[in-house]
Formats: sequence, C-alpha cells, structure tokens
Amino acid sequence: MFSTGYKSASFLASLSAPVEGNAVTYIPFDQVVYDYGNNYNPATGEYTVPRDGLYLVHVRVYGADNNAGHFITVNGVSVTFARVYDPDDLYQSASTSIVLHLLSGQQVAVEPGFSGTISGSTSIMWTSFAITLLYAD
Repeated sequence: MFSTGYKSASFLASLSAPVEGNAVTYIPFDQVVYDYGNNYNPATGEYTVPRDGLYLVHVRVYGADNNAGHFITVNGVSVTFARVYDPDDLYQSASTSIVLHLLSGQQVAVEPGFSGTISGSTSIMWTSFAITLLYAD
C-alpha cells in the first residue's frame, strides 16, 4: 500500500487575484495553502496524480458577472461541469465535489466555464481547488 514515510497526496490552492475566464486555459490557482507531495504546479494550474487511487476533487469558482462555472478536466478531457447564472445577483458561486479513480501521471485541472471575471483574493478563498487521495490502489 504506502511506502515507509509516505503520508498522503493532498493539496489546496486558491486564486489570489481576479482573472477573466476567456483569458486562461486553466484557472491559475496560484496561492498554495499546502501541497503534500509537491504534485501541483501553480504556473500551469495542473495537478499531477502521484499514484493510482480514488481521489476527492473539490472546486469552487466565484464569478463576478452574474454567473460562474467550471469544468474539471483529466488530461484535458472534461469529466464534470458546473454552472450558475442569476441575472438578479451579480456574484455567483459554482462548486463541484467528485470522487474519481485516477492513474499515476494523469493531469487534473480546472477550466473556466464562462468568459466573465473569476474572483480571486489574497485574504478570502473565493475560488479554490483541492484534491485528496482517499484510497491508494
């Protein structure tokens, strides 16, 4: 199962400043809170799966233009989508939590699901991305 000294694979990162959804391929969660295993690359927004297993993936995207949305991708292919729109409320939040069986070396990222402003802040985790290994194969 786990090698000696191996704790887990887990990370949490948030977006530190607003970005436009149509300006990025993947949301650049650049404010890393923790990254056990150093598997997340804040420059690309991609998490590299370190070992086969079941992973809990959680994403929250906070939008400032009446809508919010995101795709969770594995190797560039969308596996789930969430979108919220309300013409009467300027700020929206779309969240997804999903358990996925992932293989070592796969890349997990978050693609914007709308072209508006994605909210980011250095003091509040408006927009965040987290992955935790639940069970290793």
